[in-house]
Amino acid sequence: MQTKVMNVLCFSALIIFLLASNYNLFADVDVLKRIAEAERDVGHVGLCLKIYSRSRGSQTMEEIIIHRTNEDSYRKVVSVVGEQKPFAEENGRDSGQDDRNRDQEDRRRDREFRWERQRSQFSIKEIELIAQNYKLERRLWGEKIAGHETDLLIIKPKFAGRPTKHIFFARKNGVILRVEDLDAAGVLRDMFVYTRISFDPKTVETKWQDSQKEIKREPRPDRTITLVDAEKFLKTKPIQPKYLPPGFQLQSIQKHQFRGTHLRLKYTDGLLDLYIFETTDKISDRGDQNRGTVIKIGNTPVHKHQRGPTYAFRWSSSGIHFFLLGAIPATEMHKVVESIVHKTDKK
Repeated sequence: MQTKVMNVLCFSALIIFLLASNYNLFADVDVLKRIAEAERDVGHVGLCLKIYSRSRGSQTMEEIIIHRTNEDSYRKVVSVVGEQKPFAEENGRDSGQDDRNRDQEDRRRDREFRWERQRSQFSIKEIELIAQNYKLERRLWGEKIAGHETDLLIIKPKFAGRPTKHIFFARKNGVILRVEDLDAAGVLRDMFVYTRISFDPKTVETKWQDSQKEIKREPRPDRTITLVDAEKFLKTKPIQPKYLPPGFQLQSIQKHQFRGTHLRLKYTDGLLDLYIFETTDKISDRGDQNRGTVIKIGNTPVHKHQRGPTYAFRWSSSGIHFFLLGAIPATEMHKVVESIVHKTDKK
């Protein structure tokens, strides 16, 4: 009799533990949903500091952000605080390629100093994928950010080789105040933090009206197309990989300008994106002979490059030129390429 009672108690304790664990998981997903809703619905204006790690070094800039509504949300770089340059550039040993890179960087900066649309951090589909592929944990945070009480949501990967994201958000309304993006090794890659922010409706409206002469309001471009339209454009069915890293799903297909007009297939696990570009247009090999390595999959030569955590693979098969881009482990990228090559070889 006593043994039966103990078994019942143990079983009940296990059920309570599982229910509590599931409740915490769903509660933290609800926190992420609240953050996403706040990013869309809560008006604010502020100044934030952004730090990016790139293959050419790190860059720090200040941006002003005006978020009036989900449609009226814009950002503009107001100053570049600093940039770490590569050793060769600091010592004056620049090649023609470096000159072209600097020209591209100058054009990019010209674009940055104009008002650009601000995209919401998370879509509904991305939240669903994050809930499947990542562990969410909410923590109380004792420090204020830009004068506001703050909580922390940690998004940790369930699969190796994926990033971690720390989201610090205003306890009162859920607006993101700081984000830290860490790579698979736990190294901080990118960060932004508000140094000043106001949620006062009058302040937001005043700043919005003062900026109307500079902001060019245009409809959000939607370049998404269907698989049928993609087949018409490519004059053959777009090749989708037979293998995808765990948790990745096709999110969108778009026409994209990259060394000609390509189809761009975007796959995501919610936080991390993987892009496959396909075109039948003739593409240039300019500069590729001096970068990366060449590997062979079957009889197909594949060019492989790496910039920081991002890998790029380029190859041609069955009259289609492919370009694969993503910040996931090279072994996983290789499997994706291999699945496409084998698929095209059978056509």
